[in-house]
Amino acid sequence: MSRRSRFLKNGLLLTAVALSARAVALFFGAFVTKTVGAEGIGLFTLIMTLYNFAVTFATSGISLTVTKLVAAAIGEGRRDRVGGILRAAVGYALFFSIGATAVLFFFARPLGIRVLGDSRAVRSIRLLSVSLVPGALCAIFSGYFVGVRRVARNAATQVIAQGAKILLTLAIVTKSAALGAESACFALSLCSVLTDLVAFLVLLLQFLYERRGAREGGKSREMSAVAGMAFPLAVSAYIRSALLTLEHVLIPKRLETRGDSRSEALASYGVLHGMALPMILFPMAPLTSFSGLLVPEFAECFAAGEEGRMKRIAEEAYHLTLTYAVGVAAFLLLFSEELGYVLYRSYEAGAYIAFLAPVVPLMYLDHVTDSVLKGIGEHVYSMWVNISDSFLSVILVFFLLPTMGICGYGVVIIVMEGYNFLLSYLRLRKRIRFPLHPIRSFVLPLVAAALSATLSKSLFVMNGAATGGFWLAMKILFAASMFIAFTLTEERLLSLNGKSGGRATSER
Repeated sequence: MSRRSRFLKNGLLLTAVALSARAVALFFGAFVTKTVGAEGIGLFTLIMTLYNFAVTFATSGISLTVTKLVAAAIGEGRRDRVGGILRAAVGYALFFSIGATAVLFFFARPLGIRVLGDSRAVRSIRLLSVSLVPGALCAIFSGYFVGVRRVARNAATQVIAQGAKILLTLAIVTKSAALGAESACFALSLCSVLTDLVAFLVLLLQFLYERRGAREGGKSREMSAVAGMAFPLAVSAYIRSALLTLEHVLIPKRLETRGDSRSEALASYGVLHGMALPMILFPMAPLTSFSGLLVPEFAECFAAGEEGRMKRIAEEAYHLTLTYAVGVAAFLLLFSEELGYVLYRSYEAGAYIAFLAPVVPLMYLDHVTDSVLKGIGEHVYSMWVNISDSFLSVILVFFLLPTMGICGYGVVIIVMEGYNFLLSYLRLRKRIRFPLHPIRSFVLPLVAAALSATLSKSLFVMNGAATGGFWLAMKILFAASMFIAFTLTEERLLSLNGKSGGRATSER
């Protein structure tokens, strides 16, 4: 199988699984939101922000490090190094994850009361600490499978873990929601921990099966390589995650200075960050799948000095990403009111979806750009861009929210996505000079998406925003089908025009 065919096969497999998993997660998340309430979701989102900082410390950039080192070793014909890389990675991850577990468990009370400003978070924080060590090991296994192009292993784990999470949530959360926000958050935390343990066991079994009979290299020879790449990534992740945690802790506090009660502040935060933003990020599933595969792809090309191939992949990645992102942005904008009502029974959530929709192309392109930069060894530059992004976000949140309310947080998201993408794009253009096609990649997809959505809304007139979920799905599917048809037709016409132009030039 050729490298391109293998890349597409793995990408399509991950996309199918990711889309299915995210679709289930989105609709199930909407169910949980209705069950727990906006305040409960706001409190749980706040707890998870702190927990994610602990996860960042526990994993310490190890997944990307394993992916890149394993892919580079294979690209250099040094498969004998893989065992040593993995053993070094396990030792490195255990050191940091055990430390993170101890801190989160023993300091849960001051973290909940003084950092998050809510004593109801203490029990959940202590419980979540249990999953940090298994999570760090999962990051190694997942990074290894991406590096050796065995992405089906990760896909199978996602499916099993998602199924376990749904069953656990139905069994636990629905019974606890009526007891208040604290009990609901504890139940959600318990489901998260149990789901992580299931994912760890599934990945561990697959990893042991994959590595059976493999030769193990020396740990000491590879520890310097693992630490040399993981630690700079870790430091940047620590700083950024700390700033991100500070930003999210500040949001309800700055809303309170505006005059909102604690309950109102958490509810507003829950609507924007717990309802609208997941809808914005849901269509990113295909890009997440393919961009994750770009890291080992560019790492191999970079190690082998294949500059021409890197230009071709970068050009195609940008064209496909922008075409897709423009279509998504148009659909989110034009169907925002229906999405907010059908998913969450909230017109406010629909308004925030429409507000954030225009930033989708920048957000999605930035995600792909970061993956390419990591593949060509520019992870340190990406680190500083992300740190400055987070630092400026904290400043903007501090000053904008007391005057603009929760809409100020939406402004922060839009401004900082543009800032992050611009700096990353300029850096990438210095390293890989690939051509851009603004008419083909932006203007034509925008026209196609607008026509498709408008036509669909005209044909499926069913109670406006109060339309049922089935009819909304039909409207979006019809619009998506029309968009794909328009886009493929445009691509075909451009391709024929290019060929005829080439023949005319040849004849002259």
